[in-house]
Amino acid sequence: MDKRKNERLSMKLYTKLSADSVVSWGLLSDVSENGIFIKSNRDFTMGEAIDIELFMPDNNNSLLKGVIRRKLEMPDSHRKFGLGIELIEKDVVYRHFLKTLKGQTKKTSPDTKRNRQ
Repeated sequence: MDKRKNERLSMKLYTKLSADSVVSWGLLSDVSENGIFIKSNRDFTMGEAIDIELFMPDNNNSLLKGVIRRKLEMPDSHRKFGLGIELIEKDVVYRHFLKTLKGQTKKTSPDTKRNRQ
């Protein structure tokens, strides 16, 4: 059973992560209203506060704050750790991006196409 409250959307974006003056790069693989999943080479601690910079497709950057809520080791991957991050601060760039992404998803979903017929 999936305990998530918000729909997750697949998306690939480069990210910069920082916590305790240590900077790491990562690749975001999905987004939702209240959380993101990022693959990184750096191991972060559960419950650790983290600053996240997302490099958006329109050349804007989004600055977020989050907390590590889930960790996965990914030994067969280029990026060794998967991080489930709960977002505690979101900027207007992220909110606009998510709204646009959700709108694109609704336009292309099979249910929407059936409802139009």
